[in-house]
Amino acid sequence: MGEKTVSIILILSLVPSLLVQKDLCTVCGHEPDAMAQGHIISHEPFEIFFQSSSSDIEEKTGEKNILWIETEHFRIGSALESWRVPIKEKKSYLQELTQFSKLFPDINPQTKKLDPWMRLHLMAWRVENLYEEMMTMFGWDEDPFAKLPKESTFIDAAQGDWTEILKKEWLEHQGRQDGLPQWLGLGRYFGMPMKYEILILEDEKPFSILKKEYIGVLDPLPQRWHNSWRPQGVNPVSRSLWYGISTKVDKITHDQHVHNALLHNTAINILDGYMLYLLEAPMWLRVGIGHYYSKRNDLRFNFYDLDEGAIEFSEDAEKWYPLVRKMVSRGDSKGFAKLGQSRNFGDLNFDDHLEAWSKVCFLYSSQPSAFGKWVRLLKTNQNRTNNLTAQREALKEAFNWTFSQADTAWETWVMENKSEQ
Repeated sequence: MGEKTVSIILILSLVPSLLVQKDLCTVCGHEPDAMAQGHIISHEPFEIFFQSSSSDIEEKTGEKNILWIETEHFRIGSALESWRVPIKEKKSYLQELTQFSKLFPDINPQTKKLDPWMRLHLMAWRVENLYEEMMTMFGWDEDPFAKLPKESTFIDAAQGDWTEILKKEWLEHQGRQDGLPQWLGLGRYFGMPMKYEILILEDEKPFSILKKEYIGVLDPLPQRWHNSWRPQGVNPVSRSLWYGISTKVDKITHDQHVHNALLHNTAINILDGYMLYLLEAPMWLRVGIGHYYSKRNDLRFNFYDLDEGAIEFSEDAEKWYPLVRKMVSRGDSKGFAKLGQSRNFGDLNFDDHLEAWSKVCFLYSSQPSAFGKWVRLLKTNQNRTNNLTAQREALKEAFNWTFSQADTAWETWVMENKSEQ
């Protein structure tokens, strides 16, 4: 998968006048009360920064079937077609849709087909659940970012005097929850100024056009992207993090395959955006967290981030615990220090992905509070780097382990873990 680069792209605040009447949503019927109960803000098109709109995306790509949804933390577009639930998976979907129906009582949890509106709403619900889970993973009982500046403040700052407008906001609303860096400009969405953005298309051509038109990339491969402003022509500043995919390019036909794609890539985007996108977490931690959430959902569908132009992984497997145990038994694991030296996705082979995933599972399950502190230390490093020294110091402060001690504890955990995944 291509990596994020600084640029300006997609989706942002609500413009009621841009509403295009489409068929009524089969989940909420566009009814205000039903939408409010389901925590949906809008199905209206979104404004794209620089006076464009999501309608322009449809126009430029030729994809006229995109449905849009805005939630508390996400803006999502989907052109997925209806999908029929396999008979052998009816029970698992009944369980999920029964939970979903608590927000939308009028839906039928026993439905045999997910129509495009249902799939859009399910995507929104699934990533909002992920958002909450990652807030807990990072050690917060309540969202500490919720009272930080609104999106409109940053939009005004980008169009005006960035420094002065944000300085005024800071002076009028002094004080932040303990544990948050006191940096000017930290936004509401895990630290990002604007909501996380997702676009899921089926066909290759419109997705290729979208990437070419908006980010200048000439391939149809899945993409995560860092969107930025350049206020007054100066250095770029973070705006939002985006993920997009063409399901046909990635040969995705199953709804849970889409679900895993969202979990894997949104989790990495949230980790990158955590405490503002000033530096990335260690490469192995990023892929490890992506695998942690996708494999917890469905073992069948894995994602392996690649450098630009790299060929796809030839190795894959559903059950990873047995493979990790064999790796440890052979003494073939890299360990925290060597994994921590990885700088590019191409530095990680299949076994490294297994080890990164297993180490995230181990650290979080064994000491969840220490895990949250550790990630926070990594993302607020005053030296703006996550080199090996920074990783070593954060591990020692959070877990009171050296790399060697952490490797030994992990190896013991792996051999004692009886999971069959």
